Formats: sequence, C-alpha cells, structure tokens
Amino acid sequence: MKKVMMLFIYAGLFLLVMSLAVYMAARNGLKELNEQAREEIGGLYLDTEYGTLSYTREGPINSPAVILVHGFSTPKFVWDQITPSLVAKGYQVITFDHLGRGFSDRPAGPYNAELYQSELAGVIANLELKTPLTLVGYSMGGANVVDYAASHPEQIQQLILIAPAGYMDDPDSSALAAKPIIGEWLATVFGNQYAGTAIQSEIEEGLAPKDMYEKFQKQASFKGYTEALLSTLRHYPMHDLAHRYKIVGKAGIPVSAIWGTADEVVPYSGAAEMAADVPQLKLEAIEDGNHNIAYAQAQLVANKILAALQGRKDG
Repeated sequence: MKKVMMLFIYAGLFLLVMSLAVYMAARNGLKELNEQAREEIGGLYLDTEYGTLSYTREGPINSPAVILVHGFSTPKFVWDQITPSLVAKGYQVITFDHLGRGFSDRPAGPYNAELYQSELAGVIANLELKTPLTLVGYSMGGANVVDYAASHPEQIQQLILIAPAGYMDDPDSSALAAKPIIGEWLATVFGNQYAGTAIQSEIEEGLAPKDMYEKFQKQASFKGYTEALLSTLRHYPMHDLAHRYKIVGKAGIPVSAIWGTADEVVPYSGAAEMAADVPQLKLEAIEDGNHNIAYAQAQLVANKILAALQGRKDG
C-alpha cells in the first residue's frame, strides 16, 4: 500500500513539474510590447487613463464619427473588411485595440467595466470627436458600448450592435477561469493555441480573410494578451448586463442589432430579452449566420450598418 501511495505522489510531482515547464515555456517565448516594438509596428497611438491604445482613423475628419469596438479576443483588424464600405460613404471611422489586445498596452488590470469605459472616454476626448456620435459594438464590444451609453447618454446618437454580449449563460470556462492558478495555467498554455486554431479552421473553410491568422499571431506574440482575457472573464460582467440595456432603453437611445440566428457564442435567443428591455430596438436577423458574421459575412454586415446609419431598413 505504501509503495502505491509513493507511486501516486511521484506521478503527481512529475505532472506538476511538467505543467510548470509547459507554463514557463509558453511565457518565455513572448516579447515585451515596448516603444521599440511599436516603432517597428507603426500606426497611431493615444493615451487613456489605463494605458496607451493603438487605433486607426479613416475618412474625412469633419464627417460624422463612427467608432467600431471589437469583441473579447480578436483585435481591431476584425473590422478590416467593414471599414472601407463606411469610409466610401463619407463617414469618419475609428477603430482601436482594447487594452490587452492588438498593439495596445497590457496593464495588469483588473479588466472591469471601469477600464473598458475609460477606453471610449479616452478615444472621444483625445481625438476631439464631436458628440453625439455612433458607437458600433461587436460581441463583447456590444456590451461595452451599451455600458458606456448607459453612463453617457448625451454623447450617443445611436448604437449599432453586432451579436452583442449581455444576455447569455455563464459558460463552464468562466468557472475554470475564476480558479486561482488553474485559470492562469489554462490561459497561458492553451489561450493563444485555441484561438489561433479556430482562426486557421475558418480560413480553411473560406470564412475568414487569409491574413487573419498572421495578424492574430503577431499581436499574440507579446506578453499580456492571455492575462487580459483571463482578467476580463473574471471581472467584466459580459454575461449579465440586462440592467445596463434597460437604462439605454429608458433613455430612448436608438439601437439596432445585427445578429446571426445560428450564433453559438452569443445565442440569438438573447434578442427577445433585449427587445423587452430596449423597446426601440430594431433587429436585423441574418438567417443561419454564426458569431463570425463581422468577417465571414462582412459585406452584408457593412450594408446593414450603413442602413442603420442612414436611418433605413436593409433588405
């Protein structure tokens, strides 16, 4: 019996050492996102309360501003196929990388509602954008813009939401992420790999741009990306923001939602709950569309965004 117990102990120690080795190897292969790295990357940057944001600004500066806010894990390049259509119609389009993603700073966190609100406040203030303006949010970005609008309704002309978070069950992955040590290990060892593999599969199926994997890997090669995702899972209430949607509904802010009926990440069933909380909601359903509609069906989504901007129904 004693020998069996010793075998279990040695096996446990071996697994622990191997797990630590894998964890350290994953961390040691990452680079620092510093000024030298940013000089090589290029692009535009602005300072906010919690850190520096990487951003783009296209179209006439004096035209109506539209800020596109990306979701949980894929940075601002998710908008690359949509931005040209909006600029071609004369809009000023701003995109930015969330803190912890793309080429924005990766602060320690916590990545909570205050941090995400500060990003939009910083973009609007630093770029001296005229308000009220339009915010477009994809997935978690939809939750971000609703939360911001609930606090600053006077700044908002309208909200356009694409597969927006806020009405969804908390998945088992969030429970694992909440566990100390386990969450860090899973995020570091599997975070980049899982997301990268998913993008590769979509490229092979013709559902994502061919350069999307390369763009993802470039930003994921810097320290802090998986830590930001983990902190967001722990501290940002993206699964339960009904109370913020209700505030927007009562404020009467125009809201449009573009949503795939086959969305497996943010289920389309949330649209009915949203409509109850936001009576002025205009819903544009994309039949059989999945969560990747912002790039898998980019032109269709761009057309629906333009229709909302121009106050007409796309159809």
